[in-house]
Amino acid sequence: MSAARSTRVIATAVLMACATALAACSSGSSAPVATHPAGVPYLSRTGTGTATLPQIALPSRWTLLWHFDCTDPASRRRFVLTSTPSSGTTTKVTDQTGLEGGGYRPSTTAGDYTFAVTTTCSWHVLVGTAGMQTMPATTSG
Repeated sequence: MSAARSTRVIATAVLMACATALAACSSGSSAPVATHPAGVPYLSRTGTGTATLPQIALPSRWTLLWHFDCTDPASRRRFVLTSTPSSGTTTKVTDQTGLEGGGYRPSTTAGDYTFAVTTTCSWHVLVGTAGMQTMPATTSG
């Protein structure tokens, strides 16, 4: 088989596969198309002190989780987390004071978001798929 014929055969196979996939997607099927694996975070950052996290694009359903720790040195301190959509106003997600704390907040608004942390404590911020309510367990190793 010549190289030109091999290329045409491969191209035809690719086009047929694409057409089949497109027909399946446009057939009115109610089966959801997975765009992001459940349980895999869109963003996960750990730090100490004030920080602005990178902007991320989020779907219509997602969850913001956070945890802060002010136990080294042990003193009650403030932790503030804000959310800013690219087309909107900054919203204070939480304003907590203590040795440590955390929480979560579900969202149903898609868009590009930037999150900012204001604190002197160590912290972990995670933006996860809808329904997440706890930070994933971490393993050492």
